[in-house]
This record gives sequence, structure tokens and C-alpha cells, in this order.
Amino acid sequence: MNDDKFKLLHRYLDGAITSEELSQLEDLLRTDPDARATLRSLATIDAKWQQFVADNAVGKPTEREFVSRITTRAIPWWLTLSVLAASLIFGAFGWFRAPEQQVTRIELGIARVIRVEGQGSVGKKGIIAERTELYSGDELVMPHGLIELAFRETGVHVIATGPLKLKLNSDQHVLLLEGQVKLVVPPQGVGFVVDTAQRKFVDLGTSFVVSANASGSEVLVLDGQISVGAHDGVSGNLMHEGDFAKFDQEGELKEQREEDLTNAVPELALRATKSGDGSLQGMILGYDESHEIENEVPWEDFIARSLLPLIDTGFREHDCLEAFKQGKQLSFRGIAGAFHKFPDRAGLTPYSPGGGWMTWYHGQVAPPRSGRYRFWGYADNHLLVAINGTPVFEGSRRNSSFKKLGIPRSNNPAFPCLIASAGFASSDWIDLEQEPVQLDILFGEIAGNSTTGLLLVEREGERYEETFWGQPKWPIFLTENPNDKELAELERLVNHLESRIMGSFSISKEAIWKVANEAMPD
Repeated sequence: MNDDKFKLLHRYLDGAITSEELSQLEDLLRTDPDARATLRSLATIDAKWQQFVADNAVGKPTEREFVSRITTRAIPWWLTLSVLAASLIFGAFGWFRAPEQQVTRIELGIARVIRVEGQGSVGKKGIIAERTELYSGDELVMPHGLIELAFRETGVHVIATGPLKLKLNSDQHVLLLEGQVKLVVPPQGVGFVVDTAQRKFVDLGTSFVVSANASGSEVLVLDGQISVGAHDGVSGNLMHEGDFAKFDQEGELKEQREEDLTNAVPELALRATKSGDGSLQGMILGYDESHEIENEVPWEDFIARSLLPLIDTGFREHDCLEAFKQGKQLSFRGIAGAFHKFPDRAGLTPYSPGGGWMTWYHGQVAPPRSGRYRFWGYADNHLLVAINGTPVFEGSRRNSSFKKLGIPRSNNPAFPCLIASAGFASSDWIDLEQEPVQLDILFGEIAGNSTTGLLLVEREGERYEETFWGQPKWPIFLTENPNDKELAELERLVNHLESRIMGSFSISKEAIWKVANEAMPD
């Protein structure tokens, strides 16, 4: 540790670090274990100095709320070390005060409970409660619910959900036997370890989620990077933002096959052909079963490519539709979950599965309020949204012909979405008034019967509930209120996504776009 490195650490603790220096600090902490240890030590000294000042300012110890990251400090680092040294000589924290001035200090643990939702216990000590001090060796057990805690010296912030069995080995090490934990690790906590029965996950300055149960463990990196290794001390592999890994009981990496994940998503039993005065109407398209589909290229996209002329004309010219067979008139019920049996339910069968199928929803809709909106979602394979004839969102898989349109799109790997390794796709912001616009939605499958999809919408400035790993629960895009049965189906899907795939959404009547009656084009 040379002077330049020390100055970098102290500028971070002083809250005076620049963005360029912060980048240098992050690189230093990833590569230099001495730097990580030094920052943890200095952060601890800094916290003790602030406690010392607070105690003596009022003449008695003050219970101090700690935060997960020290960002500002008024005392220069050299004065911190000098005064702390002096405090040790003259009796730090009042240990050598006159008898009449002496007070009993509260023994502090390595972490403190911030929030509890549900009931659980800390070993044999009793029920977990807010502000409970946690010590090395404590075991947290919760059959269900959520607990939020923060480590005092490392600043590591943890949210855990039940069923939970979590042991705090030290201020830098926990053992997760069962449950799911999200960790946010500041620079002074770099090197924090989460052990499961199968693997060892070492933080390198990041935020990540670890799940564990009797069948194995999983990890998702939300930000930064981690090291994943075995318990024998062998160096592990690095994982970066958006990376996901699943390990079996023996600690072996399990290959995630897309078809397995697709089949695991439930299909909503909503009536595809139900219609009403306020319904956004649609049609399903496919090739007649007598149509010969010659797949010279595996999974070649015939159907989306054939619909590009429709999109190019702002959905006004319909000549390209003559090549397709149509099913029954559809009613838009949202795009969410699996669509394994949709061609049957929509009256398209019999048809040629090799050519895939596509739904087209069209009509005039008005957003719930004026403002800026953007769409979120993903589909395997095709998903496109257009407003007033212009495509504004493309959430398709990489082999969709819709990619040729060059629609602006952002991938968000830290927000898991069904089987998308790139996470949720999102559109640019769109300015809209509270008046009807032409809406066109294309959603479908490149070949075969089965597909999955999710289409959500966000309004700028709106506050949304977040999942415990930090994903906002954007509302599912709907154009009419779901009935009780449909609402129960959507909630069942939400529960599946949150527990199995770490995705989510909300159902909000305030976010529904209202339909102005307009029939589908002939």
C-alpha cells in the first residue's frame, strides 16, 4: 500500500472522491486484497471516530443508526487517526472517565436487523425483531417472510426471504442453507463471502442474489462481478452483470436449456376470443396446413418476414395478409406467461406449425394520463408495439425478422425476464397526451405451437413497488379491467415468476389504456 493508494481510500471516506478516482478505486479493490483489507479497517476506524464524537458531544453514549455506505464525513482523515490515537491515550469512549461520569455501553454486534416482515428466530435467543443486534455464530430461521439487515463494519446490506436458514459466521462471511438473499456490497465490504452447501460466492464489489435449498443453489449477478468457487480453496470463475448460474447437489453447474424454462412457465386459461364493447380486437394468422414450409435454415423466420410490408405501410396496406389463414376474432387479454395452446384456443388449428403463428391487435387506445411512457418485456419469438403506425418497441428474440427494422431497444440483464438471457428489453420514452392513438401489437411464434411473452408499461415519474432484489413491478399492459377469474390467473403467474424466475409485474387498474371502439381491418 503506497501513498497514492492510501490517499485514494481516504478521499473515498472523506466523500471527496471524483468519478475518475472512484473508477480507479474500484479497479484497485478488485485486484488488491491489501487494499480491500485496509479500506475495511479505515472504514471501521472512521465509524468509531464518528461514534466517539457523537458520544462526547452529548456527554453520554448515543445509540447510533448505521448505514450501508459512508459517503460524507467532515473530519479530515489525518485528524481522524490523530484524535483516535489521542482518545486511546486519554481514555476512549469514557472508559477512564471519573466514576460519576461513567456509563454502561451497549454491546454492539456485527450486524443489526433493520426490518422484519413475518416471524422468525435467532437461534435460541428468541424472536427476530427490528433493531435486534446480531453476533458471530447467530443463526436466523424464518419459515416465511422477509428480513433486512446491515453489517456494521463492512457496510454490507442484506435482504433475505423465507423459508430461510442463514448463519452469520463473521462480518465478512455468511452460510446460506436455505432461502434467498440479495446483497449490496460497498467498496469497504469487497471480499464478502456467501457459502452454500454447493458453492462459495465471493463478492468483488457488486450486488447479487443467491438462492439455496436441498436440490442445489443459484446465483444471479445484478451489478459488478463475483467469483464463484468450490469449498476446497480452488480459484473460482468470474461472473458479471446479468450472469445466472444454477448448481446441483454436487456443486456441478446445471445447463439451463431454454425449452425447459419455457415449459415451466404456466399458461393462463383466459378466453382468447372473449370480446366486448371496450375490447381491443385482434386476429391470429398462420399458414394453412397444406402450405409447404421448407426450412432450409433451422428456425428460419417466415411469418414475421412476410408481415414486414404491413409494418412498413403503417399497418394500412393489408395485401400481405392474403397468404395466411385466419382464426377467430380475438380480444386482447394482455401478453403474459406461456402460450402453448394458443393456436387451438384462438381457432387457428388445423394449420402448419412449421411456419409459426402471429397475433395482430389493432385499435384506438388512450393512455390513462398524459406523460412519457415506455414499454418493457420480452417474447420468444416475436413482440412489436407500434403507435400511430410507427414501431416504438421491439422485444423479440434475436432470430426474429423484426430485428431488421432497427427499432431502438435497451437490454437490462439485471432484470430477469422469462428465458431472456439479456433480461427485460425496454423502449425509448414516448410522449403521449390523454387522447386516442392508433395501437398495433404483433406477438407470435417463429415455428411450432409454444411461445412465452410479457408486455409491461411504465409511466415516467410513477413510483412502483420493487421486488426484494430491486426490480420495479411495472404494470402489465392491459386495455380493460380483468375480471375476478382473470385477476386470480395473473396473480398466480406473478407468484410463479417471483419464486421461480425472479421476474415480476403488477396488475393496476390505474394503468389501463382505454379502447376507443374501432373494428379490425378487413
